[in-house]
Amino acid sequence: MAWRVGIDIGGTFTDVTAMDAASGEIHFRKVPSTPADLARGAAEGLAALGEAVPLAEVSFFAHGTTAGTNALIEGKGARTGLITTQGFRDLLEIARQRRPSLYDLSARKPRPLVPRRLRREAPERLHPDGSVMRPLDCEAMRRELAFLKEAGVEALAICCLHSYANPRHERTIKELARELLPGVYVSASSDVLPRFREYERLSTTVVNAYLGPLMGRYLDEFGRRARSARIAVSPHIMQSNGGLAALDEACQKPVTTVLSGPAAGAAAAAAICADLGLARAISIDMGGTSSDVCLIEGGLPAVASGRDVGGYAVEVPGADVRCIGAGGGSIVRVDEGGLPQVGPRSAGADPGPACYGRGGEEPTLTDALLLLRRLSPHGLLGGEMMLDPGAALSGLAENVAHPLGISPERAALGTVELAVANVRRAVEAMTVREGRDPRDYALIAAGGAGPLIACELAAELEVDEVIVPLSPGNFSAWGLLASDLRRDWVQTRLAPLGTDSLAALSEAYRALEAEARCWLEVHAPTGASAVLRQAAARYSGQDYELSVDVPPGELGPHDLTAVMQSFHAAHEQHYGYSLPEQEVEVVDLLVTAVAEAGALPRPAPVAGAEGAPEPKEGRLIHARGGDEQCLVYDRSALGEGAIVAGTAIIEQYDSTTYLPKGCRAQVAGGALRIRRE
Repeated sequence: MAWRVGIDIGGTFTDVTAMDAASGEIHFRKVPSTPADLARGAAEGLAALGEAVPLAEVSFFAHGTTAGTNALIEGKGARTGLITTQGFRDLLEIARQRRPSLYDLSARKPRPLVPRRLRREAPERLHPDGSVMRPLDCEAMRRELAFLKEAGVEALAICCLHSYANPRHERTIKELARELLPGVYVSASSDVLPRFREYERLSTTVVNAYLGPLMGRYLDEFGRRARSARIAVSPHIMQSNGGLAALDEACQKPVTTVLSGPAAGAAAAAAICADLGLARAISIDMGGTSSDVCLIEGGLPAVASGRDVGGYAVEVPGADVRCIGAGGGSIVRVDEGGLPQVGPRSAGADPGPACYGRGGEEPTLTDALLLLRRLSPHGLLGGEMMLDPGAALSGLAENVAHPLGISPERAALGTVELAVANVRRAVEAMTVREGRDPRDYALIAAGGAGPLIACELAAELEVDEVIVPLSPGNFSAWGLLASDLRRDWVQTRLAPLGTDSLAALSEAYRALEAEARCWLEVHAPTGASAVLRQAAARYSGQDYELSVDVPPGELGPHDLTAVMQSFHAAHEQHYGYSLPEQEVEVVDLLVTAVAEAGALPRPAPVAGAEGAPEPKEGRLIHARGGDEQCLVYDRSALGEGAIVAGTAIIEQYDSTTYLPKGCRAQVAGGALRIRRE
């Protein structure tokens, strides 16, 4: 056997999925996350998996982590210094002068990751074309580095003006730093992000340095615990771009992992669309702490080139996943104005919802679902994790029902309605506000809580079909197994897109592709691989660009025509107009290397009943129209083609699906395909 294992650490649960690449046999495990020591929770998940899977026979191991994201948001990174061009030390605070809370007089910007006294200036300057305006003063640079050594920095970011055009000064400073600051993590912008837009490049490099020591320690510990579990292969780490990186690469560029977990969910959604032949889908991955929303179009997740994480600009390619504070552990409360609110604050894994019985007293969405009896009173994870209905009732009654003067059951229904509304707004921000009609999409409901509210969300959005994956609660861990190895290269090259520039662009692409092929020789010596090319282009005078595909090989006039047509079409789609007579210019050249990690077989079919299966029990639930008698089914007993009509509940190890009246589910390709009537 050749087992493939994926492990994803979320805010509440750590999910582990294993699959035999030959037979399709599959196993899932969930254990509570351990926020104080994430690697310990991962080790406990592997130990639980080891009861069913011979870990010594694992041939592929992938990991999605929130360690970098948490450290950035919580301000727990390394003591970091910065070297930048003389006169630019305050750019980190000046940023773009955008004010996300323009009318909020009490709003505060996030604290700079590098305090001003540790932001030192390099006596040097380059012209925009990379030619030297002022040579680097190495003696002055030695004095600045000595100051940072005395200050006790653990990491150093280097970002000089226009180094994307000529990295020589940055590389000299990097060599001096390695000599004078032994043991300090050093990150240069020409290695991390060699592209223009000074602030974004600076911020991304600083984030990379800030996370470097912590991520290095975490990944070393994670690798050690994996070896202790008898997994011999080195783990791969999920990146924000939806591809996997080798462990050493993730240590070198930890900034590429800040959206690791959500990207794994996007990869899983794309794999489901491919399996079921869905052209468009909205994926909702609702876990214990948050909900991740992304769009799949043409079989691929939507892509965003940059975003803010915790208030800090991170300009790396990544799946366009919007994360909101709405999960099973989202706390429900009555605010100062007397209005009920759900989230964004979460009970997390410790102490967790009130019904977990771990000391949590504040009610959550999970408590509301238990009180409505959508969740089994016999507990979660097949009975491994017992729940306390009395604690759920007490928490909702004291904190929500009594202040509002309503029954606990009505408070629970309102909690679900508010959670649905929160997710609906996130979906509409990605669809309606950007000119897309959500009714043209299927809805993929994942996460432990996603299938519990999916049909109500679909009704709000007027979406006709809901897809519940084989293992919704282990969705991101499954996405790790469906992902390939990937690395991106980018280089700023400002030039008009015309026949005169084709030779220079071809030469620049050849240089980037040479690096990509060297990488593939190491990571895909025998497997399937591909090198893809794109260009970020814009109309002359614009301040934003769009990425379009570029054909392989030497660029000729016919390629120029194809790229121009693609750009005009993309502009029309995104902004509602195009300017075919306007000059187009190239801004960045992008090359991506993809190495196939190995094709996955379809999961082994469930040996359950076809047609109309037998329910395992009946249950009286609280619904909007009053109490309803509901049939409860075991998903493991539903074979291919099995049909269940609402009102019904379908329970499985890692999640629960709720089918209101008028909904009908059928097992197809291992997934539940639910139609609303």
